[in-house]
Amino acid sequence: MARPLRIEYHGAWYHVTSRGNERNSIFKDDTDREKFLVILKDSLEKYLVQLHGYVLMDNHFHLILHTPAGNLNRFAQRLNTTYTVYYNRRHNRAGHLYQGRYKAILIEKDSYLLALSRYIHLNPVKVKKIRKLSVSEQREYLQKYRWSSNPGYGLLRYRNDFVCYRNVLEYTGGDNTYGRKRYREYVEEGLIRDVESPFKDMKGQVVIGGSGFIDWLYKKVLKNAKPDKAEQSKSRELIKEITQEVIRDTVCNVFEIESAELLKRRSAFREARMVYIDLCCKHRLYHKSLGEIGHELGGLTVGGMSQARKRLKEKIRKDDSLMFLYNQCDKMLSGE
Repeated sequence: MARPLRIEYHGAWYHVTSRGNERNSIFKDDTDREKFLVILKDSLEKYLVQLHGYVLMDNHFHLILHTPAGNLNRFAQRLNTTYTVYYNRRHNRAGHLYQGRYKAILIEKDSYLLALSRYIHLNPVKVKKIRKLSVSEQREYLQKYRWSSNPGYGLLRYRNDFVCYRNVLEYTGGDNTYGRKRYREYVEEGLIRDVESPFKDMKGQVVIGGSGFIDWLYKKVLKNAKPDKAEQSKSRELIKEITQEVIRDTVCNVFEIESAELLKRRSAFREARMVYIDLCCKHRLYHKSLGEIGHELGGLTVGGMSQARKRLKEKIRKDDSLMFLYNQCDKMLSGE
């Protein structure tokens, strides 16, 4: 089964969740919840991660995180492992507490942070017995729900020192009386009517963002990433496919040759053919296996392609003009 693709970089924003194994509770009582928040605060400080929102439910939790150091995985592993050790010891149990690894969804901050904040803060009223209450009763329940950052967004006296409130409130007028009132109204709007979920724009089950953000992510982060086999199907869903035809036309334009020359095994334009092979492998490996790429290129073996790429690398090291042509093709395909 494919694992979610892990994307880390300096300054990334995430929605992180973990659920109890077999949907079992991960918090038995308030003592557990208080201990989790202590461990959460310690983990934030240790890894310099910023928390912009949280909600603890009986069998799962939600976090909105910003990672200036690009170290989400180390933070999340420490948080979940430390809490699991505590929980198992306190409740005299052994084994996994969570349902697999944590789930992290990368978010485009400016377009989705506010909507995501409302989404997680509305979780407590989605419980069956609370959904039956009137709107005014649900509003009061949300405002008094202890295990959420929502009360602190509305009133200063409910704030936690380990939560950053300013960034979300920038979208409602700032961290002032007006901005906090606007935020409360924005969240409570979700009690009155169905509001659009930020997850409608999720790509590859790992990113919430527009096409511009996805393109930026590919060029700056994913282009040279090497996802393991369990993650590759998710990366294929996310990364826009560059077809063999586009690569062929790009190489032909840069080298000023006919496309037929690229398919000749003994072409006079051997260097262009090696560039073509290399770029097909580089830009299509997210969507095709090496065997499939070789078939597209006229029945080349994986070993044959590997040798061609190795020879190209040696030639580029000695030939500046070939390096220039190669880089020109690569930049055009990357949209740079």
